[in-house]
Order: sequence, then structure tokens, then C-alpha cells
Amino acid sequence: DDAVAELRQSGNNEVPASTYHAVIEACCAGGGFEPKSRKKKNKNDDDRIEIAAELLQSMEDNVTAHAHERIISGYARRGRWQDAYRTLSAMEEAFGSSEDTNNSKGNVIDGKEITTPSLNIYQTVLVAFAKANQFNHMNSLLTRMRRRGVRPNVYTYNSLLKICASSASASEALSLLSQCQREPGVKPDLITYTTTMKACARGRQEDKVRELFRAAKDMGMELDVYFYTTAMDACAKGRKRDSWSNALLLLDEMKEKGIAPNEVTYGVAVAACGNGGQWKRALELLDQMRAMDLKINTITYNSAIAALSKGARTNSGDSDTDLLWQKALDLMKCMEKEGVRRDSFTFSSAISTCGAAGQWQEAVNLIKAMKGDGIRPNKVAYTSAITACASSRQWEPAFELFNDMKNERIRPDIVAYNALISAGMTANKPVEVFDMWLEMCEPSNKEVSPDTATLTKVIATLDTAIGKTNRERVDKVFSEAVARGLILRKDSLDTSWEVDLSRLSFPVARAACRFIFRQIAEKSVEKEDGAVKDLSLITGASKMREYVREVLRDELKPAVYCIVPKSEQGTLQVKEKVMRNYIEGQGQQ
Repeated sequence: DDAVAELRQSGNNEVPASTYHAVIEACCAGGGFEPKSRKKKNKNDDDRIEIAAELLQSMEDNVTAHAHERIISGYARRGRWQDAYRTLSAMEEAFGSSEDTNNSKGNVIDGKEITTPSLNIYQTVLVAFAKANQFNHMNSLLTRMRRRGVRPNVYTYNSLLKICASSASASEALSLLSQCQREPGVKPDLITYTTTMKACARGRQEDKVRELFRAAKDMGMELDVYFYTTAMDACAKGRKRDSWSNALLLLDEMKEKGIAPNEVTYGVAVAACGNGGQWKRALELLDQMRAMDLKINTITYNSAIAALSKGARTNSGDSDTDLLWQKALDLMKCMEKEGVRRDSFTFSSAISTCGAAGQWQEAVNLIKAMKGDGIRPNKVAYTSAITACASSRQWEPAFELFNDMKNERIRPDIVAYNALISAGMTANKPVEVFDMWLEMCEPSNKEVSPDTATLTKVIATLDTAIGKTNRERVDKVFSEAVARGLILRKDSLDTSWEVDLSRLSFPVARAACRFIFRQIAEKSVEKEDGAVKDLSLITGASKMREYVREVLRDELKPAVYCIVPKSEQGTLQVKEKVMRNYIEGQGQQ
């Protein structure tokens, strides 16, 4: 600050450029913009770089390329790509026309040395553009610098590709690779291909990664462990059925070529098996890592436990399911013994595995163990534990977990609500389930809303309960569901006189029948729909047809009788005369 004050007091001609350089460089120090972490910027850094820009202007005719470069670098470090680009443009204007392709360092125009911005400074601005996802600006600047005779080299492209990889910008990475391949005097290297593959892998473009992998092999490049690991990572993130097996084939291939896989390579292979539900192969890979004395980290253990969880959910009821939850707990014990940190994902996956095997007590114990490890159970962990209790008809522990979740200020989502309602349904808790429905429908509860699964479970629970009160609750739930557009939607093909019940559960279809006839009677009384017609209920030629026929005959008062048209065996038809008789009967009640 003292140096800045002295510079401002002294005349421009009295101060050498080197002094300006030193002060400007000091003002531009700091920065370190990280867009993903969104770290709070130091206001003094921004203030000082503005002072540096002010000093640059005060240099007037003595302005130098070095001063411009320091300020451009300072702006770029702070993520201020617009200011970095503006300063670069000013530098180009001060030291020659940006369209002058013959312009180069050492030229003199009107007694002034012409200094084309160096490749490094162009690269600084290009990186700033890429970090800010300003890829159009980045490509424009690449074209512009070429016109000035400044050619990007392979390091330029690799720097930009690294940023594309970190932001999963696959299309931009592929575009940069294409430019690099066409750039005169530039030959893409293994880093170029590896980084482009990484961007595509994170962008879940497995097929593109395979193309790049083959291209690099065909070029005779000396492949390394990072190259293979990146290709395997694409398989781990892939959605194809054979993605996991492709990852293992790559693992075998690199071993055959004498390329030793490292911890990351095996971690990616385990993740691929986990995503593919191949828990046996995942555990085999862990054994291989131990045999090779490779360290197994949290992420790798989590991938193996996730494989067990997926296997347990997929093969629920199989004999293997009983083994899987025990293996998940065994892996957690190994982590504890080896001093490997267990995180919320570790516990959530293990809880899910226990839940699929009906081991609700183990799931509840894992929630307690999480707290014992100083890990705050998250929404996934609580929901998995509640689901485990629900599958074992354990209402009380499920309800307790749900309340613990809310006490921890974790807002339950639709999955958590539906899991608890499932527990209430299996434990025959109609009052509690109805209260859950009302809670979900409260206007203040804006973050969650019941879905068709909720509706089906709530009505199924109330339908099995005895008494007029529960019948009224069913009607209230159904009416609310219609108002919310969950069922009998206005934008469906249903009309007042033709309704499709074929895809509904029996209890919901039963409630729908009462609602439909009640609505028709009310509209007729209010003369909203005076023209009474034949009513068609589409049920399908199945048990639903006979079930609905019984509901209309035995539950509606007066009883409603229907026919099955010969040409439409999946439809029940209530004739106009019967409809009028029903409507008149409602008026007499």
C-alpha cells in the first residue's frame, strides 16, 4: 500500500517500468478461483487488482507487455474471465493490430516495439474461459491467436482438456481433440487421449471412450496404467449390461501387457462390478488387492458393499440374500479393523442390504452405529432403515426412525413417507396411515406430495379396516387424490360417462366406483350435466370386471346392475334407465 501511494504521488516519467512491474505484481498476487468449491473471495484481492489496473493506465506511453501479462494472470486466477479478456484485447491493441498476421515480437511501428502476446498469456485466458464454461469464447480466441501467428501446442490443448475432464464436458473435449489433430506441427500424445477419454467417461459416453481407446492403440502409443484406468472408469459409469465385463477384460489385458494395476484401477473395477450387481466378482477383486498388498480405500469398499446391496435387492428371496447382508457387515468390520473411514454411503448401502434380507434389527443397529462413529445419518440411511422395518412389518421401529429423522431436521421425501406407510399397511395401522396422508397433503408441506403409490397403499390400508369411519376416510383420500390430479385426471381419455378402471388395484377401483356415482348424482342434482347417459366402466376381461360388478351391486344404494356388451367383454355398461334409478334413489335418501 505504501508503494502504491508513492507511485501515485510521483510523476510517471520519474518511475522506471521495473518499479511498476514490482508493484503491479504484488497487487495481482493472490486469487486462486475455484468455481466448484465456490469459495468466498477475498475482497482485498479484488480491490488490489483494480489498483494494478489503475497503475497500468497511469503508465501511459511507457506501458509494457509484462505489466499487461501480470494483470491478465491476476484476473484469470480470480475467475474474472471478462476482465482477463478485456485486458488481453487492450494489450493486443497497444502492441499492434490483432488482425496483423505478420505482427511479431521485435517489430517497430511509430517508434514503439510491437510485442505479440505470448502463447503463455493466451493460454492463461483460454484456461479462464474453459473454467467458466465459456467454450465459445475459448474457440474464438483460439482462432484469433492463430491469426496473430501464435499457434497452440500440445500442452495448450492438454491444459484445456484437463478442465473439460473435470467438468465432464465431453463434446467440448472431443472438439478440442479434433482441433489438436488438425493443428499444424502438433501431435496429440497419450495425455491428450487419456484426458479426452476422462471427459467422455464422466459424461457417460462409454462408446466414445472405446473409440478413443482403439485409436490410441492403433497409433502405437505406449499405453500406461492411467490410460487403462480411465477406459475402465467409463465402463464403471456405463449403463450397458456388459459394461462390468468390459472393465474386467481391460484389467486382464493390462496385466498381460505387463502394466501393473494400482489401487485406483482396482477401485474402478470394483465399482464396475458394483454397478453391474456382480457382488461375487467385486469380492474377488478385493481379495486380489489384499494379495497384492494394495490399500483398499473407502470408495472401493463402498463399491463392494453397493454391489452386495444391489444383489440383495435384485435377488430378494434367494438363498444368497442371507449371505449378502452378513458379507456387508463383514466388510464394514474389515474397514474398522484396517482404519478405513466409514462414511454415510457405507452405512446406507449396508442398511439397504440388511433391509432386502429382512434384517430390520441389523438396519436399526447400523443407524445407531453411524451415530456412534460421529456420522449424522442422512436421508438415504434413514429411508433404507425404515424400508427394512416395513418389509418385516415392524411399525414401531419404523415410526421411531421416521420421527428421529424429523428431529434431526432432515425433511422426509416421498420415498421415506411411502416406506413408513408400507410399514403401517403391513402392520394394519389405518389411523396412523391416514394421519400420514393428511400430513403429506398439508399446504405447509411443500417439499413432498403423495403419488400414486402413496394413494394405493393408503387406500389398501383403510379398505381392510372395518367401520363407517374408515370408509369415509377412503372417500376423503380418493377425493383429494382426484383434486391433485393423481387419478381420474382431466387430461386423460376418461369422460363422465366412460372411465378406465383396468389398471387400478381392487381397493382403489372400489373407491373410484363410489366417487364416480357420487359425482354423477351431485352433478345431476345441480343440473351441471342434465343429460343422463349409459355409463361404461372399462375393467378388462379379468377378475376386475367381476369385482366391480359386485361393488356396484352390493355396496351402492340402491343397487346398480350392469351388463357386459358382447362386442366389449372388458367393459361393464350401466344403462341409462339404471343410472336414472340410482340418481333418483340418492335424492330420496
